[in-house]
This record gives sequence, C-alpha cells and structure tokens, in this order.
Amino acid sequence: MSKIIGAVEIGTSVAKVLIGEVSEDKSLNIVGKSLRKNEGMRKGEIVDFRKTASSVHSALEEAEKMSGTTVDSIYLAQTGSHLKGSLLRGSANVASPDGRVSLDDLKSAAAEAKRKQSAPGRSYVHHVRMPIRLDGRPVEDPVGMIGRNVEVSYWSIEGDESAIRMNLDIAHQYSLDVEDLILSSIASATLVAGPDLRRAGVLVIDIGAGVTDIVLYQAGNIVFTTVIPVGGDHLTGDLSMGLRVLEPYAEELKLEYGKAQPDSSDSDHELWIIGNKTIGDRKIPRKAIADIIHVRTVELFEIISKELGPLLQAGELGAGVLLTGGTSRLPGIEQLASKVLGVPVSKATFPAGLGNQLAQAENSTVLGLLHYGLEDHRLLGEHNPKESSGIFKKIGGFLGI
Repeated sequence: MSKIIGAVEIGTSVAKVLIGEVSEDKSLNIVGKSLRKNEGMRKGEIVDFRKTASSVHSALEEAEKMSGTTVDSIYLAQTGSHLKGSLLRGSANVASPDGRVSLDDLKSAAAEAKRKQSAPGRSYVHHVRMPIRLDGRPVEDPVGMIGRNVEVSYWSIEGDESAIRMNLDIAHQYSLDVEDLILSSIASATLVAGPDLRRAGVLVIDIGAGVTDIVLYQAGNIVFTTVIPVGGDHLTGDLSMGLRVLEPYAEELKLEYGKAQPDSSDSDHELWIIGNKTIGDRKIPRKAIADIIHVRTVELFEIISKELGPLLQAGELGAGVLLTGGTSRLPGIEQLASKVLGVPVSKATFPAGLGNQLAQAENSTVLGLLHYGLEDHRLLGEHNPKESSGIFKKIGGFLGI
C-alpha cells in the first residue's frame, strides 16, 4: 500500500510544497507541487505571521488539488540564523551480565546524550544520529555484540523557541502534524550529496534569497552547520542602492545580466536602465552590475571561510564544495567561491528522474525533504519512537531516538 508524504519549505521569497507518493518498494512519485510568493519573511525568519501562513496554506491547497489527495503530515524545513548546531554525546555501561549489548543500553546512551538542556527560550529541534561506538569502536548495530560501554552521539540543532513555534503553528492551523523539523542545509545535502560524497567529505552551501545554509560532512558525518543571514536578496538590495533603481527592477537586472565577477567584455557593453525619482533613466556599463554583485558575493564566501576556520581543508573535502539554492545559478559563482575558499567548488547536480521543471537549484531543499522522509533515522531495532512534550507534543517523535 502506498503512503502519502508532504514537504514544506517556508522560504524568504517563496513558500513551496511538494506531495509525494511512496510505494511499497520505497520508490517516490511526486504527485503534487505548488509555490506561492511569500512576503512575510526576512532573512529566513517570519516577520508577518498572517502573510506567511496565507502563502503556505495556499500552496498546500493547490498541491493537494493537483495530487487529488490530502496530506495529514509533513516534513518541514527550518532555517534562520537563530539555529545553532553542536555535538551531543551520551554513553551507558552494558547492563547484561554476559556483556551483550541490548536495545535498552542504546536507549540509555541516547537519553544521556539528549539530557543536556538548551538555554531558556531555546529548544532542540533536530537530532541527527552519528555513528554508534562500542568500547570506542564505530559499529553499525551493536545489539547482540559483546562489550563494556556503548556511546550514542548526535549532531543537534537548537533554535529560538518562538521562531520554531510560529513555523509549527502554520502547519497546525492547516490541521497537519509535523513528522520532522529538518535543517534546510541537511535537506539539500540529502538530495545533492549522496552517501559516497558525504563519506569522501563535502561542504554543501545552499544560497537562498534571505540566508545561506551550510552543512559540512567528514567521513560521512555532520561536523558543522550554520546559517548566515546573507542571500540573493542582498545582491538585489545592493544593485538597487548602487544603481539607484527600484528593487523589483534591480531583481530583473540581476537575473538577466548578473554574474559573480566581471569579465573584459562587460566594459564594452552599455545598458539603458530605468532610474528612480532621484536620478533618471541613463546608460551604464554592464560591468557596473557585475562589480556590485562581485563585492557582496566575495563578502559571503569570506564569511563562510571565517566560520569554518580550520575545518575548511582540501584534504578533508574529497568531494569538494557543492553550491545549490537559487543564487547558486549566478554565472561564475563557483569559480569565485573556489578562489576565496581555496578548495574545489562546483554547482550541485540532481539525481536522474526529476523533470526539468523540478530539477532546479532553488528546489534542492524541498526535494531533499521528501528524500529525507524516505530514510529511517531511528536507532536500529526501534519501531515507534514517539516521545515529546511541551510545544513539540504534536510533532511526535522527531525529538526521539
């Protein structure tokens, strides 16, 4: 029997919804999709709840109409600079007299890892399980193995409780349960950086409209995440101010003529642009657009380099850096990123089988949510880890093991 799953990304500029039908053999067929302009967010965070909720609910209605079905639960992307990641570890001594590890031993270690309390006003929203260790050795499934101590660790994401609550309220107002809250960068990486790339070491940079989401994998495991409050809208704002044009027109100029760094041909071409009330219509060299975009784009990758620090080593990044998100479509951005970061950079590609309309860089997060939903992220042997409380009660087990 097939199962219906939904994915919702509440982006700074657009709210996106996908509905997928999962067959018994775990194959995924996308049966509904929709996007709606969102004017209620800034830099990945809600500033107008009613506008944001209206955009999301309209997108859900259209996607359900297209699919001919209804969605009861969704996977919901999370972004915003309030989200922080850290490694939580817990361990437990093996209780059995014969030294054989049981599932209860794993649960005890997991509970120990999650016992750390977040600061007042903040809550953990996503725990990504790391390799289990038995007496210090990484193992796939220690149940039934002989040892003395088992360790369970998680890369855990915490964020501002009020910001998280607003995202949940939008889903609950549509009578939806949230299966899991997933960091946008992790969702994107699930799609564009498969297990082989993660094992080799890869940095995924998702450059959206309002923020840039980052996740770093080494030896298949997450070692760093962050959200930088800089994105494509900042390029548009810079063009609006620098050229003295209105922002909607600046966005058009960015999309048609923008590039990450100027080349020699740009100085030889002029454009007639429409000015604002302060300065009228006039000609400018096309190079002026590239120059403005170049400055902000360099700044973004310099911030990323500083955030990563010693983690940004070519020797640990066998698969290099992958760029995705709508702003990654900017011509020449991968060459500029490689120059600033000092490591190989390429634009992410999508798995085969997606139509051209969906297989676009700006859709990597919402598509990744569906792919994340196909995977089992629980402890081996555990069937129903539903345990939570407080504002997360309706979400079920995303805080569970």
